[in-house]
Order: sequence, then C-alpha cells, then structure tokens
Amino acid sequence: MAVELGVFQLGLIDDTRVGLLISIYDSFIGIEATLVRQSEYSRKNFMTVEPKSCVLVKGTAGLGNRILCLLTASLYAVAANRRLLVDWRDPIFTGRSGIAPDLFSELFASPLADPLPERIESQSVAPSLWQGRLNETLDIVGRDNDPIYYDKFGSFRKLAIRLSRIDYSEDVLVFWSFREVMRPIRAHLVRIDEQYRKMSDLEILRQAAQKYAQPNERVQSITNQFVSEHFRDRMLGLHIRATDLRAPVEKLLSVAGQLVKKYDCKGVFCATDNAEVEDRARQLLPNLVTLPKQLPKGSIPLHYDPSCQDRVERATQALVDMLLLSRCPTLAYASRSSFGLVGNIYAQKEQVAVDVDRFNLKVQGKRFVQSWIY
Repeated sequence: MAVELGVFQLGLIDDTRVGLLISIYDSFIGIEATLVRQSEYSRKNFMTVEPKSCVLVKGTAGLGNRILCLLTASLYAVAANRRLLVDWRDPIFTGRSGIAPDLFSELFASPLADPLPERIESQSVAPSLWQGRLNETLDIVGRDNDPIYYDKFGSFRKLAIRLSRIDYSEDVLVFWSFREVMRPIRAHLVRIDEQYRKMSDLEILRQAAQKYAQPNERVQSITNQFVSEHFRDRMLGLHIRATDLRAPVEKLLSVAGQLVKKYDCKGVFCATDNAEVEDRARQLLPNLVTLPKQLPKGSIPLHYDPSCQDRVERATQALVDMLLLSRCPTLAYASRSSFGLVGNIYAQKEQVAVDVDRFNLKVQGKRFVQSWIY
C-alpha cells in the first residue's frame, strides 16, 4: 500500500494557516476559467507554436519562488541543451482584466528564453499529465490530479520532470518548483565543467542569475532611480515576511540593530508585507526607507491580495524590492521565505548576509526534503 507523505503531515507548513491559504487559492481558481476563455480562446487569431527541445516553466506561488524555480530550470536547460519557455500566465499575477500578460517578459530578459506564444501545442510532452494541457495552469492540471496536489510529494513527481534525468526524448519538458533544487542539477553541471565542483550552491545560483535571469531595462531603471534618491553610503537590507510565512519579527529587528552597529550602516532598506512591522522597524532602526506600495490587511500575502488592481505592478514592486535588498552590502532575512534569499543571489558583490533561520530545523528540514522531490 502506497503511503502519500505531505508537507502538512511533516509539520513543515503551519496548519493554522492552511484554511486561509486554501480559501485564498480557491478564490483565484474561481476566476481562472474566465481568464483562460477570454485571454486564449476569444481571439479569432492567435499564434500557435509547436516547440522543439524546450523546458516549459510553469508558475506558482510568489515571485521569489518563481525566480528560484526559473534559475533551476535555466541550469537544467543549459545542461540538457534545451531552450526555455516561461509561462507565468496564471491568476496570481494576471489580475482580473481577462488578458493574461506575459509576466516573465514584463520583468526579465534571458538569452535562454524564447518568446512565449499565445498557445503551445505538442504531441511529445513529459510528464504525460500535461499532454494536451500545455496552455492550462499548474493549479488546474494539479487539482485535476489531486485537490491538494501542492501538499503531496507524489504529485510533485507527476507534474514535473525528474531533474536527475537528462535523457528525455520528449520535445516539451514541464517543470515547476517552490524552491531552488540544486542536488541533481549540480551533478549535471559537473559533467559539463569541473569548475562547478568547487562552487557553492549560492555561487552557482548567482552565476545563473547574472547569465540567464537578468531583470529587464524597465525594472533596472526603477531600481537605479530608487538607489540614487534614497540609499546612503552603507545600507543594511532587511526583509521581514509577516503574513502567512511569518518570520520572527523581533529577532530580525534585533539582529538588524546589531548589524547596523557592527558595520556602521548609515541607513536601512526594509522590504516587508506588513504595515505594523514597517512602523515598528522605523521606530528602532535609523534612516529607514521602503518602496512605496499598498500593504494588505491581516495575514494575506501580497501576491494573493484580492484588493490589488494591478498585479503586474505588484510583481514589479516585488522584484524591485529584491533587487534593492541585493544592493545593500549587509542583509538580514529569514529563509523560510524565498524573498531574502533571492536578494542575496542577485547581490552584485560579496554581501554579508545573516539568515536567522539557518539553524531552524523545521525550515532547513523542509528544504532538504524538497531537494529530493525532483
């Protein structure tokens, strides 16, 4: 008898928030059929492409998760000598206009990625669950397989290729993940170039970010302007997730205060999703600046906020926040959220980064288990 082991059963997701997250997720799925019909099928003429030898990256969760997935897929594509297609046209960031924007091209430029067509067709697909469904979102295909697919490790393997395999013969390989998956990728890269054996995971991810996932000129311009207008000589970057994946707020603020003194930081850039936490940080830390944005009430993550009217703008703000964290010589964050880690990955030079979750057994255990899913 097969036993299905999930992240809730392992205690890796706080089950007091499960009901809230599922209800928020369901609210997006409720509008997805309309989005798909209007954005893909109501047009008389649309471009259909039958890709050959590509990795199709599907989107899920927030932008930090998507970037870590993108970096993983990019490294796999290089190792497997394939192109990338990045399909982030799911309801979390498409909004309610009925037009599903190509979110990836709104934010990034990559020499590995081909332009995303309005429809993708192929008779050669892995995993087979995606056969005939390449234009649907991960959540629709996943829920058809299992209503709580995002909690079951067996579902991960049915919905994404195994990264340990590089010999797929299918034209289109579908991949998604919540985090970076470096264990199988590293083995492929070492076969290509021995230099990867000496590199840490962070060094490999930084190299991938610089080569294959650079923010586009629009995003870079916004970031550079904010730095020019608001950053001081030495800044501390601080990320505090205080909604669903609530970080230890007081611990982070305490660590931030210690780092300010140790490195003589002249100012603090804070990225947070909670207005009360932002106010608290202003009281304790010197010369604190934030990127102006509307913060949701309660414990709703920014990317699930139902009151947001422009989700592409919300995604842009998230990416700029991460890039601003990367511009700070010193960084404090909690790795239970992908946000701070992405900021560390995009750091343009060596960054002193303090992860308050580095000894958290639950957080590190979850990441270890995820590294073996694919």
